[in-house]
Amino acid sequence: MTDWTALVPLKLDDSGKSRLSPSLNNAARADLAEEMARHVLSVLQGNARFQRVVVLAKARPKWWSGAWSPDTGKGLNTEIAVWHKEHAVGPLLIIHGDLPLLSAADVDHLLSQGEEFGAALATDRAGQGTNALALADGRDMIFRFGIGSRKAHSDQHADMPVIERIGLMADCDTPDDLAYIAAHQ
Repeated sequence: MTDWTALVPLKLDDSGKSRLSPSLNNAARADLAEEMARHVLSVLQGNARFQRVVVLAKARPKWWSGAWSPDTGKGLNTEIAVWHKEHAVGPLLIIHGDLPLLSAADVDHLLSQGEEFGAALATDRAGQGTNALALADGRDMIFRFGIGSRKAHSDQHADMPVIERIGLMADCDTPDDLAYIAAHQ
């Protein structure tokens, strides 16, 4: 399938990644967020299965020339639901922009699982969150990103496989995540 859309919610200002504040100051956190977002977007843009890649953010990143949709501040799950309803796209990958170890093979595997089962979820290292959600068959989904999102998403569709690959699991939210990522680069 080559008609996927990727939606990448980003929080790029210096208020983002606040749990990293014990290790990084505001400017360093903003720089890290941008570096990770650029990496994720580059991986997605290099994949021929995507018809388009859309950034969902408060402002269009100065360095991003692709599709952009404004985040109006209603909260991540509401923003994604509104975007999804308004754009009624076909196969959709929602993926967070803080996956510095993400590879093309990780994305291909997730999309293939989504196509095979109708949907697939990539969890975080703790097995509690959702770092990416591939919806291939147009099924209804109430978006519940955040604490406990893996269970909240999986409970809606018990047949949806949960993918555990380092590139998809290694998000960067805490000082421990920074250490893990540094050890696996």
